[in-house]
Amino acid sequence: MSDSTTHTPHARRLSVAALVFVLSLALDQWSKQWAVTSLREQPAKPVIDGALVFDYAFNTGSAFGMFADHPAARTFFIVTTVLALAYMAALTWRLPGSLTSPRVAYGGTLGLTLMASGALGNLIDRLLRLDTVRVRFGDHLPFWLITEHPTELAQALLRPRNYVDVPRHGVVDFIVVYYWPTRRWPTFNIADVCLVIGVALFLIYLARQPRSRDTPGLELPSA
Repeated sequence: MSDSTTHTPHARRLSVAALVFVLSLALDQWSKQWAVTSLREQPAKPVIDGALVFDYAFNTGSAFGMFADHPAARTFFIVTTVLALAYMAALTWRLPGSLTSPRVAYGGTLGLTLMASGALGNLIDRLLRLDTVRVRFGDHLPFWLITEHPTELAQALLRPRNYVDVPRHGVVDFIVVYYWPTRRWPTFNIADVCLVIGVALFLIYLARQPRSRDTPGLELPSA
């Protein structure tokens, strides 16, 4: 088999992946900026009555707001995201094609691409986006609040009040989906949608690959 026949499908998949990566990342960043300018400090905007609402939220933790108050959360998520992006880039480059269907091969590449664009979209927010967050406290004061915002904390204690408004890095979320009349998913964004779709596509790709160990070119690169 010639180089042109082996490399052309690979090059085409990478070209499509690059286009999807740029477009999905641009859509994520544009939508977040729109949410900041149109939804911040505004009432929620119903899109589909009882099912879909746009409502601004600023997430200083990970998915669904987990670890928002942990002092090392931001550093941890930045480092792990950078490592994951590097691995996904290498995996996309070396990803073998599917022996069953070209569409499945594209699905694997696009799955990794969407995961990467979603991860990078939220990483950009964690690195660059600041917003004022109201932090409430009781008998226990978060250590990061004492070390990073002593002036604001002192002013709050002197008034007195049990909260302080401080600038924090975080991720803009604004999509709210109701799966039951009074039950909703945690607020998310376009980057999260890309991540979920990407994981689903990549799992389909893995499930459709032959399991024979004697078939060459199907091993994924090791970490």
